Amino acid sequence: MSIIEVKNVRKSFGNNLVLSDISFNVEKGQVVCLIGPSGSGKSTMLRCLNLLEDIDEGEIIVLSQDINKISDINSYREKVGMVFQQFNLFNNMNVLDNCVLAQMKVLKKERKEAEMIALEHLDNVGMKDFAYAYPSTLSGGQKQRVAIARALCMNPEIMLFDEPTSALDPEMVGEVLNVIKDLANKHMTMVVVTHEMGFARDVADKVIFMDDGLVLEEGKPQQIFNNPQNERTKQFLSRVLQADL
Repeated sequence: MSIIEVKNVRKSFGNNLVLSDISFNVEKGQVVCLIGPSGSGKSTMLRCLNLLEDIDEGEIIVLSQDINKISDINSYREKVGMVFQQFNLFNNMNVLDNCVLAQMKVLKKERKEAEMIALEHLDNVGMKDFAYAYPSTLSGGQKQRVAIARALCMNPEIMLFDEPTSALDPEMVGEVLNVIKDLANKHMTMVVVTHEMGFARDVADKVIFMDDGLVLEEGKPQQIFNNPQNERTKQFLSRVLQADL
């Protein structure tokens, strides 16, 4: 069952066409990785899925709703969590408060219940011992794990990841990818924009290669990585795989 349907989506910023006739589906429980060179439209596509950007043409159906006709965006974002490159934590709040705030404000949970949920998710990402630490004292990998826990506190049905390791030092990449792999093993539906080709190959159910605002190729990881059909896909992978795999 398709939980996300992207149909003929176009998006421009002024005269700059960023997405051109994009279509793809994500089934419940799937991990779909969007790969491609910088500037190919991957992050913009993800931001459209979370209503951070409006599309110009086409349709995006998520959980059987046309999301561009949704009036209550907060209610939608309860179901669709997003993790950003730059963590987006509140630096004036400790880790626990970062994870409790939206639960209380959006889900109207009592503080005690919100804290229990937050501590459970922090424990799952290995950050429970840092519940009372402030973001400024954490490493990049720790911040990103807190950001993932915070998103999971809302009990989303879908998780979106926008290059979740791109701001991290290389030695911290693995700890964040392991958290996402654990979510994949629990059959969380995820769309991940990533430059980590090893992760896409090992964890994704489907890989979508984008370039210049177009989907040029999509398929199972073994097909995309071992036998790409599009010439542009072949060129991209021949460059990046040597460094990544």
